Amino acid sequence: MNTKRLTKLIALVLCAVMCTAVFAGCTETETQKYTPDAALKGRHTYQTYTTLSPSNWNELTYQDSNDTQIMSYIGSSFFTYDFKFDAEGNILPGEFDVEYDAATSLVDVTSKYAEAWGLIAEYDEDGNPVYETKNLAYAITLRDDLKWENGDRITAADFVYSMQEQLNPLFQNYRADSYYNSAQSLVGAKDYAKQGQKGLFDASSVYALSDYSADLDSVLIWNMGPAIKDNADTTDVDETRPVSYVRAYFQSASYLSTTSTVEQAAAFLAANFGGDKATWVAMEGKTLAQIKADSAMNACFTAVLGWWQTEPGEEMHFCLADYTFPEYPWNDAEGKPQVGIFVGDNELELVIVLTKPLDLLKEDGSLSYKAAYNMSSLPLVHKATYEANKVEPEIDGGLWTSTYNSSVESTMSWGPYKLTEFQAGKYYVVERNNNWYGYNMDSNDGLYQTDRVYCETISEWNTAWLKFQAGEIEGIGIDVTIAADYKNSERAYYTPDDYVGSLQLQSSVESLKKRGDEEGVNKMLLAYPEFRQAISLAINRADYAEKCTTASLAGFGLFNSMHYNDVANGGVFRNTDDAKQVLCDVYGVDVSKYASLDDAVDSITGYNIDLARQLVTTAYNKALEAGDITDTDLVKFTFGTGAINENTERAYKFLSDSLKAMVVGTPLEGRFDTELKDFNTKWANDFRAGAYDICTGGWSGAAWDPGYFLLAYLDSGYMFSTSWDTKAEMMTFTMKGVGPNGEDIEETMSLYDWYLCLNGDPSAEYNWSSSALAESQRAQLIAALEKAVLTKYYSVPLTNSFSASLISYKIDYITYEYNTFMGYGGMKYMQYNFDDYDWAILLHDNNGKLNYK
Repeated sequence: MNTKRLTKLIALVLCAVMCTAVFAGCTETETQKYTPDAALKGRHTYQTYTTLSPSNWNELTYQDSNDTQIMSYIGSSFFTYDFKFDAEGNILPGEFDVEYDAATSLVDVTSKYAEAWGLIAEYDEDGNPVYETKNLAYAITLRDDLKWENGDRITAADFVYSMQEQLNPLFQNYRADSYYNSAQSLVGAKDYAKQGQKGLFDASSVYALSDYSADLDSVLIWNMGPAIKDNADTTDVDETRPVSYVRAYFQSASYLSTTSTVEQAAAFLAANFGGDKATWVAMEGKTLAQIKADSAMNACFTAVLGWWQTEPGEEMHFCLADYTFPEYPWNDAEGKPQVGIFVGDNELELVIVLTKPLDLLKEDGSLSYKAAYNMSSLPLVHKATYEANKVEPEIDGGLWTSTYNSSVESTMSWGPYKLTEFQAGKYYVVERNNNWYGYNMDSNDGLYQTDRVYCETISEWNTAWLKFQAGEIEGIGIDVTIAADYKNSERAYYTPDDYVGSLQLQSSVESLKKRGDEEGVNKMLLAYPEFRQAISLAINRADYAEKCTTASLAGFGLFNSMHYNDVANGGVFRNTDDAKQVLCDVYGVDVSKYASLDDAVDSITGYNIDLARQLVTTAYNKALEAGDITDTDLVKFTFGTGAINENTERAYKFLSDSLKAMVVGTPLEGRFDTELKDFNTKWANDFRAGAYDICTGGWSGAAWDPGYFLLAYLDSGYMFSTSWDTKAEMMTFTMKGVGPNGEDIEETMSLYDWYLCLNGDPSAEYNWSSSALAESQRAQLIAALEKAVLTKYYSVPLTNSFSASLISYKIDYITYEYNTFMGYGGMKYMQYNFDDYDWAILLHDNNGKLNYK
C-alpha cells in the first residue's frame, strides 16, 4: 500500500465538528462547551498495548522479544539504517542507507593489533608479519555528548564494564553466548565466561584434537554407554549428561538408540570390531590410561580406533572428559586485556577484537549493512545502578542474579525515552529523555514528535478493539472476526514479517514417559518420528491461515520471503533453487512432473490426511511392539500457551480438530484427546523443560543471516526441542565447489558442526562464513540444515506471517510501503495529526467512538 494521502485526512479533521460520515454526531455548541486540560496542548502521546507485560528489560539477561519492547525505547545504536531519499525528498522503495548514530567513526585496526592479539595471517620468508588479515579488529569512536538520563557521561569504559558483566562467570547470563557464539564473537569471551564451570563434557568439545597427547589419557573417560543416570544399566535417560562423539555417531547412524544399554553397545562393538563382549563392557567408565594398560581392553580400543581415525587426536572422540574450564582473568598479569574489548587511544575510542572476520565496512570505507545489522550496539548498563541491583546467591555455589532494569528505580536510559511508570501486568509509560544525544542531531530536526508512550497490558483482543475504537490505542491488528468489514478500510495496512509460526512438539522422551505415568495417559507416540510427521501432514495450513489469522499465508519452511541471504543484492534465501528443492523433498513433490521448480513448489500444500493416518498406524504398531503403549491406553496431549484468549482458543481448536481427524480409522480412534493449559509468561521455558507436549511458537530476528538464524533450531540454548542432541545427529553432505581448486567436499559431521562451519567458528573444520564464501555456495548448506530440521518434525512450520492492521486517525507513518530495513519509519518518523488536547476534543465530540470502516 502506498503512502497515505494526508490531505484527505486533514479534510476529515477540519470537518469533524460538522459531523462527517466518518465520525459520530455532534453539535458546535457541544464542541464549545468541552475544554480538556490545558496541559495536553502541544503534547503527543502514543497509546499502545501489549498482551504480556515485560518481566525485565535487562540487555544482559532478557530471554524473549516481549522484554525488548521497553529496551527499544531506552537504548541507542552506534550505526542505524535509514530510508534513502531521492532529490525531491521522496523515499526510494526498498532501498536504504547506513548512517552513524551514537558513533562518529569506524576504522578497521586489524593491522594495528594483529601481532599483540595473534591475528596475523602469515609471515613472509624473512619472518616479517604479513597483514592480509582484516575485519578482525575495529575502533569505534563514540560521540562526545552521550549521556544517561541522569546526566552521567558515557565513554568507552562504560561499554567495557558492561561487557565484563555480560560475560561475568558468576552470573552465567543468558545473553553471554551472543559474544562467543555469533558473528560478534570476541577473542577470549568464551574463556572468560566459562571459567570455573565443571562437569562431564564430550572430550572433543573442550579440547582441540591438536591438544591430544598421552598426557591426557588419565582424564579421558571411555564412553559407549547411553546418557543414563548413575551410569546404570537402565533406560532411565539423564538428558543433561553428554555422550561421546562416537557414541553419538552410532546413535545417529541407527547402530544404537539413545537408550541402548552398555551391554547392547558392547555386543555391537564385539560383533563389528572383535574382542570379548565382557571386555567391552569392562571398558565403560575407564580412563584411556587404564584401557591402554590392559592388553585385552587395549586390543579392543586399537581395533575400533583404527576403523575411525583419519587424523591425529581422534582418540578423544570416544571419550568424555571430567573437565573444569580454567581460570581466565579479564586482564593478564601485566594488565593487558585478554578479552577483545578495551578502551583505545582515548576515552571515546572503543576497540573490539573478533574471533572471525566481520566486514562492517565497504571497500570505500563507508558503512556496510552489517555495521547496523551485526554491530548496531553492544550491551550497556549504568554501572552504579547495576552494581546496586546485584543479588548474591542464597546457596553456596549458586549463581548471582540482578534486578537491574526491572522497575522504574532500577532502570537507566541512554535512548530517546526514559521509563517513568511501570506496574507489572498493568501498564508502563516512557517519556522523552531530554539528555538523549539524538535530539542534538541536525538530521533529527522535526522528527521524534512523540513525547510520551503509554502501553497498557491487555490480554484479550476484544478489549483492545473497544479501546481502539474509543481512541485509547493508536493501532491494532485486524482480527479474523472483523476482517470482512475492515480489511479494505482506508486506515488498513498489511505488513510482512520474518516470523514463521510453527507447531513445536515435545522432544523429551523422559518427560513424555513421566507425565504420561502421572496422568494415567500415554504420550509416548510423540517420540516416534512417523507420528510427528503425521501431525505435520494432518494440518491444512492454508485453511489454518485463513481461519486463525487475518493475513498470514501457509508456511512450509523455517524461512520465508523476509529472510535475506544476500542483503546487499536483495537476495532472498527462499528464492534460491537450493531452498526450493528442500521444500519439494520434505513434502514429497516430484519435481520432474512439473514444468519448472517454481511450479513444483507452488503445488505444495503440506496436507495429506490419508498418508498421515498411515503414519499414525505405523508409529502405533512400532510403539506397541516396543512396549511404549498398550492397546487400551488413552493418548492425550497438552497444548500450552502464554495466555488463553479468543485467538489462542481458536488456534487450539483448529489444531486439536486436525489431530482428532488424523486418528480416524487408525487404532487410536476413540482413544485420543487434547487439552489447553495456560503457562503464562513461562510458557516457552516450561515447554523446554518438558512440562507439556505441544505449543505454537517460533523465532524472529537474524532475518538477514539465515545461516546464523539456524542457531534457533540447532543450539540447545535456544531450541524448543532441547532434548534433540544436534551435536550427536550426524549428516553426510557434499558441499559443491568449495575445495582449494573448486572441487566438492564431502564429510560426515554432526548438524551442529556443520552449523559451526557455516558460521566460520574458529573450532570448525571449515570456514564457510559469509566472509569466506559466496552466498550462492553457502545456500547449499543452509538448505541441507533446514531439511535436516524439518524432517525431524520437532518444529512443524504452519504460517508465514503477514499482519493486517488498522492505524488511528491520530497518527500516520511516513510511508505505508513496507521497507525491509526501516519498516514504516517507526517512532522516529511518526507524524501526528492531533496533539493530545485536540484528540480529546475529537473523542468527546464523537461520543468516544470512532468509525474505521
